[in-house]
Amino acid sequence: MFDRAEIMKSAWAIVHRFLGNGEPFRALMSRALKFAWGKARERVSVAQAVEHKMKANEALASRSVEDLQREIMGLENKDHWQQSDHTRMSALRAALQVAQSRETVSDNYTAKRDLIASSGGRFCAVTFIKADGSERTMQVQPAALRYHVKGDAASDAAKRATQTRKARHPHLLPVWDAKASAPRSVNLATITRIAVGGQVHRFTA
Repeated sequence: MFDRAEIMKSAWAIVHRFLGNGEPFRALMSRALKFAWGKARERVSVAQAVEHKMKANEALASRSVEDLQREIMGLENKDHWQQSDHTRMSALRAALQVAQSRETVSDNYTAKRDLIASSGGRFCAVTFIKADGSERTMQVQPAALRYHVKGDAASDAAKRATQTRKARHPHLLPVWDAKASAPRSVNLATITRIAVGGQVHRFTA
């Protein structure tokens, strides 16, 4: 937790600065060490406080919009507010914005997934922005993908790896690229257009 070498370095810097002012060396070193340790403890305390606040904010932001709105309403209905209530309300409103943004993105991803899946065995044109910034349109055939993945026949390790990828990269959708005759991944976040069933659906990436 404490960098003792850095503390000693700070203490010696103080000693060298004030050496020769008439103060005995032992007393000067003692004072310098107390000061250096005090500063070190202060830095650790501040860092811990910042970390605690970040974790608290992350925990709030992970809650659902409905849950946050319920607590906000409960606070708004209080007859008397204390300073802690004002602080809590500010944190709740900030977390609500994050949660609303997250759920909007989630709904957007679901809508895109459902549209692509609705084409079934037919072809579906998906236009998206690649990592290099260029635009690409891929002809996908959702139903064909199931014939090229192991599914239940996959090993337990492979199944766990698939679940891990889904959890870590919810924006990536596995599809079957009909032109390349190979499985590919499409970034749901950058899809700008989906043409399926004679209808064209446009999105803001």
